[in-house]
Amino acid sequence: MKTYPVSLIGLAQRQVVVVGGGAVAARKVATLLEADARVTVISPDLTSELEALVEAGRIAALNRPYREGDLAAAFLVIAATDDAEVNRAVWREADRRGCLINVVDDLAHSNFIVPAVVRRGELTLAVSTGGDSPALARRLREQLEAEIGPEYGELVALLGELRPDLLARFAPGRARLAAALRLVDSDLLDVIRAEGVEAARRYAWKLVETDG
Repeated sequence: MKTYPVSLIGLAQRQVVVVGGGAVAARKVATLLEADARVTVISPDLTSELEALVEAGRIAALNRPYREGDLAAAFLVIAATDDAEVNRAVWREADRRGCLINVVDDLAHSNFIVPAVVRRGELTLAVSTGGDSPALARRLREQLEAEIGPEYGELVALLGELRPDLLARFAPGRARLAAALRLVDSDLLDVIRAEGVEAARRYAWKLVETDG
């Protein structure tokens, strides 16, 4: 299935609803919280992990079965119950309301799928097989996790710190792009690994000053 990859932002200001309270729902909630989503779970029963999140105030919960109308304020919906009829009912309401909806393991009743993801700070690497082989996506994610260490997240944060200065120093166009690529192509990553972020920051500013 052909897909159009996007990265959603601002989920802290949107209502996200997860219907289901089992292990699959708990995994979906965990990834949503990584994106700072505002999550409400609807299920008569919750795993201990979900109960702990409710008690900590990190998610809201309606401890009852899904009802028509529960998606009135929803932007994004995940149906993760073990009842196909309930999942299809959630799909029908979500589709009618124009919500983003994923019914777990049911492409026919979804308008988005969730890729296998590796996060390193603000760096996000996503792998999707269009639903054809989640197992392959998982294995590729595991390979990326082994190859892309936490230093990449530190590199992204440092480049983000330097970006306003690049925008101020260089007019839009090739010169600005070339300066940014010189930072990316430099040995900043090796400096982070060997000497730490502070040393890399000093080194990066020297590179910027040279470009300026």
